[in-house]
Amino acid sequence: TLLYTIKFEMSNCDKKDPKNQKDGTRVFKKMCLDGKISTYIGTREFVDYVGHIDPVAAVLLIHEMDWFTENPEYKVYAEIIATFRYGRDDLDVLGINFKKDLYTDSMQVYPVRGSPFCTTKIQEKLLKKLGAERAFPFTFELPAGIPSSVTLQPVKSDQSSKPCGVEYCLKTYIAKDMHETPDRKQIVDLLIKKITHAPDTSAPQPYIECAKNFMMSTNPLHVEARLDKERYVHGEPIYVHITMGNQSTRAVKKLRLSVKQIANICLFSNAIYKCTVATVEHDLNVQPSQTIAQTFSIRPLLEDNRDKRGLALDGQIKSEDTNLASSTIVLPISSRDSLGIVVKYIVKIELFVLAGELKLELPFTLSHPIPEHYEEDMEPIPKQTDANTDNINVELDESAAYNNDVLTSQPDNDEPLIDLEAAPPSDVPPSAAEEPAPQSE
Repeated sequence: TLLYTIKFEMSNCDKKDPKNQKDGTRVFKKMCLDGKISTYIGTREFVDYVGHIDPVAAVLLIHEMDWFTENPEYKVYAEIIATFRYGRDDLDVLGINFKKDLYTDSMQVYPVRGSPFCTTKIQEKLLKKLGAERAFPFTFELPAGIPSSVTLQPVKSDQSSKPCGVEYCLKTYIAKDMHETPDRKQIVDLLIKKITHAPDTSAPQPYIECAKNFMMSTNPLHVEARLDKERYVHGEPIYVHITMGNQSTRAVKKLRLSVKQIANICLFSNAIYKCTVATVEHDLNVQPSQTIAQTFSIRPLLEDNRDKRGLALDGQIKSEDTNLASSTIVLPISSRDSLGIVVKYIVKIELFVLAGELKLELPFTLSHPIPEHYEEDMEPIPKQTDANTDNINVELDESAAYNNDVLTSQPDNDEPLIDLEAAPPSDVPPSAAEEPAPQSE
């Protein structure tokens, strides 16, 4: 199976003049092994805005329409599955799979029930270029409260199997019935992932106040701590404001700040795993009867935690770069058993004094910013019009002979292999029109 990268050029500009070229939108395509159908999808990331979720909008292209005419009992179905994998593939014995389906939905794509319609602009663009007689859009509306894509980081030496975690897969297949097991050569599997964007609400700043008495000391050590805000974006520094009034008879010598990730594995029984993802230490010398007010910063990054096994990461497709897992937003309608992995973060503050210490914890939310693609390609389309017709260039990604599971992409080349501007594609697979390339299952 070969992966193709499709670029939508936003104007009819001269391709040879780099000054006139504009950035486009990448669309991913995958074809089944026997070449009868292909699936196009605009993005592999679908954002959960807590109030709503990006629709999973794709387009089915039938290459061999005559075959379906001769075999009317065969239909094309689409299915989306969220799976929680909690064991390695090589540990499967006696037909027992170490995975659990958390969410599933399916529909019939061809023959079309009713009149097909596009729900996003990117589907409309694809339909114009691929040809409405053989291209069929379909959309999954994901409900609120379903889990986000989370991967548990394996050790570097163990790359032989899929990592544990929650993953999403969009599958299109040919079968006589929706519940029939299809031929593996007539299946298109596309891994996608769902990420969470915490809403920009006016949540109160995390705040904590504590006082501790020490032996042989009449007055306590009084500490107030707060964060500058409740919600942070991946890679953003966290500022901790600390006010300390030392009325005890002991001096505060050192301060340690750490960010801890707490992952709750919700399966048959709850298992909680804590992992420190960032740590900083500061030497202090707060003497008795002294008061200070100071701000400290700490930044949790995945680059500093590559060697920690079991660390929760955002859903990962093959070897693409990712980040620490976003905080899980648990809605009232959500069932903890259906979330798979619940992730949350805290800032831990430790003050060290002679023969004693004081500990405080401040929770916060770690999330994604609003992606750029949402305002353009994922928003609902206006009334259909023939104006502003875009060009589509298909470019072969030769490194994408993969095992039916992952997608990769490469930078665009100056000269595309195929230009679909003139007419809809023929029954010949796109790569055969210009340059034959070996295929791999």
